[in-house]
Amino acid sequence: MNSASRKSKGVCLVYCTQNIAVMDTSLGSPHTTFPGPLTTTGGPLAEVSSLSRSELEDLLECEDKVAALVASMPPLATIRAQCDSLVTQNEALAKATLERSDEYERSRDAAIRKVEELNNLRQSFTELTLAQTKASELLAPACIQESLVVAAMQSEEESEEIADQFLRKELGVEAFLSAYLEKRIETHLRKFKGERLGAQLDELHKAGF
Repeated sequence: MNSASRKSKGVCLVYCTQNIAVMDTSLGSPHTTFPGPLTTTGGPLAEVSSLSRSELEDLLECEDKVAALVASMPPLATIRAQCDSLVTQNEALAKATLERSDEYERSRDAAIRKVEELNNLRQSFTELTLAQTKASELLAPACIQESLVVAAMQSEEESEEIADQFLRKELGVEAFLSAYLEKRIETHLRKFKGERLGAQLDELHKAGF
């Protein structure tokens, strides 16, 4: 190996060990690699300065030995430990995220089911409200009075049909009297109830109700 190549490798070795020494004194910021003052009182350079000239030349001749020397220095071990710790933290974070994702999926499915139940209940409420409205309309006094009038007219028509059957000799005297009287009584009762309820409604309307 020529002297220029050795000099270049020597400069690289010193620069690497110097940078590692700087990282060693600033572990709070492992990415700080600004060269500091060259010292051999401790740290990685102490190992290099303790080597003999022949050992240094042998070191410069073999790149694998240089790499092994650099890898064995404490700051790199610290950096590896930090990297391993970050990897472990990232794996734990990824696992927690997956667990939260499963929990989110379950919560979302439960929310969808609740929304469907709410929609069904809302539809049932709407249908019951409509049914109640119709029932209220049917039970309104005016509606009842109109129903009585219609029912009275229907009973009267049925009584007339019974009379026609008797005139056509389709009914006997006793059967005619029984059916006819029943329908006429029913007709008069319905008319009476309808007229009375109508009069009461008129009074309430005049009173402002």
